[in-house]
Amino acid sequence: MSLYTARMFFAVALSLAPAAAFAQDKPTKAPAQDPSTYMHVRAPFAQDLVNKVNAAHRDEIVKLGIHAVPPGETDNVIIANITPSKIGKKSSEGDMKNLATGKPVARRLDKDKTFDLLIPLTDAKGRDMDGGFVVMEVPFTKASSEDEAIKIGVAIRDDIQKQIPSKEALYR
Repeated sequence: MSLYTARMFFAVALSLAPAAAFAQDKPTKAPAQDPSTYMHVRAPFAQDLVNKVNAAHRDEIVKLGIHAVPPGETDNVIIANITPSKIGKKSSEGDMKNLATGKPVARRLDKDKTFDLLIPLTDAKGRDMDGGFVVMEVPFTKASSEDEAIKIGVAIRDDIQKQIPSKEALYR
């Protein structure tokens, strides 16, 4: 390769480098949340509580969230979750049917090797929270049956529940 060819090659490469770098640095636009399935929710106390309880029980669960009907709303939604992008997502029809039983529900997820739990939630004084419930997943390594998973889940729900002074406090 001649010196002239080498210089031309580097000149072209250097002129393209900023464009390539710019293309890589361009932020990916996040998809907008569908308003038919999401709403804006602000529940800082609930989010702090979920983060704190998740950290304390990290070896027992892999997911954790709280659902409720926010003040002034009619839809039950995720108000706090260890996965922030889920906050504001409306609760599924299946979750609402499970909540209507008034009892903890566990579903075996063989694909994920977890038990998916839904457990009704009140405040520390046992007052209703407008359809409040917790969801979490317990790995098969921690529970071998739905009943064992529910025992773990209820203990974690109790830990959450005793720290909620009132429904209103969740949104402060």
